[in-house]
Amino acid sequence: MNSTVIVAGGRGIRLGLDLPKQFHDLCGREIISYSVETFLNHPDIHEVIIVTPYDWVDHATKNYPECIVVEGGTKRQDSSLNGVLATNIKSENILIHDAVRPFVTAGVISDCLNSLEKAHVSAPIMDSTNSLIGLNDKQVSFVDRNHIKTVQTPQCFKRALILEVLNSSIDGTDEVGMLLKYNPKKKIEFVKGDSSNLKITSPTDLIIASSLLEAK
Repeated sequence: MNSTVIVAGGRGIRLGLDLPKQFHDLCGREIISYSVETFLNHPDIHEVIIVTPYDWVDHATKNYPECIVVEGGTKRQDSSLNGVLATNIKSENILIHDAVRPFVTAGVISDCLNSLEKAHVSAPIMDSTNSLIGLNDKQVSFVDRNHIKTVQTPQCFKRALILEVLNSSIDGTDEVGMLLKYNPKKKIEFVKGDSSNLKITSPTDLIIASSLLEAK
């Protein structure tokens, strides 16, 4: 059994909105609705859990009746843990996805699930297209971008492992990052990400996302 946890605990501060960004309008639909639909329609996903701010639980429950809705926490790992704990105990594989990545594809989901058969963790990655430098206390160093990758979601884990990580005291902005701090020896399989699987965090991202939808 495979479960998806869509983490929607953010408040949209960087977008300057008066509502959580995952519920902001994107071409006539809430941003979160696109990924919810993709996961619900995937034949190998058996349940979808939405983690949302406490004052948006009723809204999400009403608008996404096919999903389980739970309250988020103060930090990313708290919200993810609440979501994982809400999954069916029979679920072996847990996929954790950012609610503000509306354009995840069925192909990426399938690739991650297939890779999880031979690893503890799987996730989609993309090459870095920007030139990079290291900056530490005003000391500048060269960074070879060929060795740098951007990690997307869904990030997929065996149930027991992700519960271990999230129950630890490790902080992080994503689950793979937390795992690498907690136990870097676990086997991670990476799959090819998708350039359209962008994370909406700024007004410019909203414009790009709208353009992608219009192009379709």
